[in-house]
Amino acid sequence: MRARLVALAVLAAMPGVFGTGTTAAQAPPAQECGRFVGGVDLQTATIPELEAEMAAGRLTSVELVDAYLARIGAYDVSGPKLNAIRELREEARAEAEALDQERAAGSVRGPLHGIPVLLKDNVGTADTPTTAGSQALEGVIPEHDAVVTQRLRDAGAVILGKANLSEFAGWVDLDMPPGYSSLGGQVVNAYDFDLSPGGSSAGSGVATSMAFATAAIGTETSGSILNPSQAGSLVGVKTTHGLIPTDGILPLAPSFDVPGPMARSVTDAATMLGALAGGDYTTGLSPTALQGVRLAYDSDARGSLGDEELALFDEAIARLERLGATVVEVENSLSQFAGLAELAAIPNEFKASLNRYLAEEMPAAGVKTLGDIVEYNRQHPERMKYGQDLLEASDLSPGLEALFPAQAEPTRALAREEIDRVLADADADAIITPGLAHANAGAAAGYPTVIEPLGYVAGGTEPVGLSFLGPMNSEAGLLGYAYAYEQDAHVRVPPTDVNPELVPGACAAG
Repeated sequence: MRARLVALAVLAAMPGVFGTGTTAAQAPPAQECGRFVGGVDLQTATIPELEAEMAAGRLTSVELVDAYLARIGAYDVSGPKLNAIRELREEARAEAEALDQERAAGSVRGPLHGIPVLLKDNVGTADTPTTAGSQALEGVIPEHDAVVTQRLRDAGAVILGKANLSEFAGWVDLDMPPGYSSLGGQVVNAYDFDLSPGGSSAGSGVATSMAFATAAIGTETSGSILNPSQAGSLVGVKTTHGLIPTDGILPLAPSFDVPGPMARSVTDAATMLGALAGGDYTTGLSPTALQGVRLAYDSDARGSLGDEELALFDEAIARLERLGATVVEVENSLSQFAGLAELAAIPNEFKASLNRYLAEEMPAAGVKTLGDIVEYNRQHPERMKYGQDLLEASDLSPGLEALFPAQAEPTRALAREEIDRVLADADADAIITPGLAHANAGAAAGYPTVIEPLGYVAGGTEPVGLSFLGPMNSEAGLLGYAYAYEQDAHVRVPPTDVNPELVPGACAAG
């Protein structure tokens, strides 16, 4: 599989692959592989801007695919070997060409027509392996596309490939670091190779931070979209539980699992969300969206910050107020959700839902149950260097779907009650949080959170995020608040601008 990835990426990195649109004046700097295509900066151009370029005939979907493959070849396969990509789809370029032909014939499917995206490798694809990073599932192709996959295809997106992840969404062993899997190895943070790449959607985060695709899909049970979005200085949307169907996604805990977009701008996150959930989430994106809004923050969360993070958060509060929001302090609100609130429900839900997924979507796999996977790992220990205690503990659970409501509902009800109380007491529209302070609370409640770049610490190399947590189905409002902040702050810096160790490979040599 890796050989196919290398071949595709090296092919894309060959001279001339970008067509004739790039002039000498627009050529990328020597230290940056393939960042500019036809004068378009892939790190900063939004989906609407890419669509406008394609509509005007100055850019094609094929050129976008080739550019992203070249960057993957230079930074992921060779060079620093960030290891964000699990598998590239051989069909992606041909699909991009077909979509270009559709556009030329006057047919455009929607705002994602011809846009290359990546999927976390637990999102089912009926033409490409879906492994959740498990060596026991290597090469296994599901029977059906996930609903998420099908909606993206229907919207005209090009599924470029699959991103590496923490194996089984991080549910293998407590000692396993974020971004590691027995099949894919370790994902590396592009901003600082010594930093964690974040939660289980690590490959989606690193790939998006490096512009290996226009955007990516992550999944979250608790923090697995928000954490890697912070680590990659991205906009991530942890969606309301149930807003987007999870059918066809290899599960962890269905009572809490959600998919969501990860992007380099609020505009792109909102555009992606529209394709995934239906509707238009871009209508509320206005520089004035914070005017008249009330936002609350937790004094405990603010008080726990280090000096650099505190300065950034206080600057954010001042900026929000200058943009028209009223920001109020609340005390001791959500600190009880500092840990993984869903812990009691996960082992049983994981065993039951994984066994169902294997039976329904992977009947030809060599492993039929979680117990089979545990045994396979015991017989092939060379890649299980951190152990598999969580898998083994889950296999000892009853594995009964009938237990889901009784195990999940108390946690969900408590989290919702507490968030609702804070919002009501403060008469607030949303809760702002420094970084991931309330990621677990929002996940337990099934409520949405939008995170965006807040700034950088540790000499400008470690990203920090600003989160907006709101009530059920408040994504449109949260995206509007994040957009107004983003358009005023202009915080994000690409990793290649700050990390001197990001030395490219084949592109620079070509």
